[in-house]
Amino acid sequence: MSRRHFLACLPPVLLSAALAMPMVGAAEPAVQRMDARIPVWVPASGDSPAHSAELAGHVYRPHGQGPWALIVLSHGTPSGKEAREAMTDRYGPQARALAELGYVVVTGLRRGYGASDGPLADRYGSCDDPDYAHAAQEAARDVAAIMTYGQKLSYVDGSQVLLLGKSAGGFASLALAAQQPAGLRGVVNFAGGRGSQQQMREKAAVCGEAQLLKTVAGFAATSRVPELWIYAENDSYFRPPLVRKMAESYLATGQNLKLVFAPSSGAEGHQFFDRAANIGQWLPQVREFLMQQLPGTAAAQLQSPNSLGDKQ
Repeated sequence: MSRRHFLACLPPVLLSAALAMPMVGAAEPAVQRMDARIPVWVPASGDSPAHSAELAGHVYRPHGQGPWALIVLSHGTPSGKEAREAMTDRYGPQARALAELGYVVVTGLRRGYGASDGPLADRYGSCDDPDYAHAAQEAARDVAAIMTYGQKLSYVDGSQVLLLGKSAGGFASLALAAQQPAGLRGVVNFAGGRGSQQQMREKAAVCGEAQLLKTVAGFAATSRVPELWIYAENDSYFRPPLVRKMAESYLATGQNLKLVFAPSSGAEGHQFFDRAANIGQWLPQVREFLMQQLPGTAAAQLQSPNSLGDKQ
């Protein structure tokens, strides 16, 4: 959906606020970006001794003294070793848009991605017998380190934190939320999941669906913060029927979960969050959630956005 079409669909009361959204191609936003090297402690495992690794990341800071609430933005997993090792800060425009609302955003590449230390830690093994619990534990370890790093920044309110992740990053955010880290107030999960390999997408399936659902049910059992899940209708990695099954684990335990399906986006809906041109489509919904979970920190004025699809 183009920005013009998106604006045309908005009710008049929201139009002026939507026009003020940070959009790609506009003037440089009032956000400072800084490089970060983020330490993560890795316990001994097998033949590997305990050690400290470093993750490559960035901090996006709005102008002002703060203290600001913190958003930890986690990435997905590209296919193939070369693509993983070539990764950079792929969500810069998204991070800037969030920081412009009045939040500090910290991004970080997990172990084995881009300029972060390796080896790759969040593998789930074979498609025939995936170990999603292990993958979740290791990914959550890195996201927790990024969160702790952000909480220690002098201009951050460490008691006001939200996790936001896409695909494997969304899965990692759900895993960390299940550990109930101090200061966490909510989770935004864009297209979260694991196990969507090419040969399985051709079958409209994922590797080890039963194992995936069991792992997600484990997250739901100990999660305590509100969550917003956003998936595109035409996401072939994690299709709506599977996503609804994943959400049922949370809803069955009485968790505060809002599931939204955005209208079909591009040729592949799994890339909905990746495309900077789509920021205007999801930002109002996310902004509303942020203002509910981290009140008093957002500069935005849009109170009742309804730009995405239906709640399920």
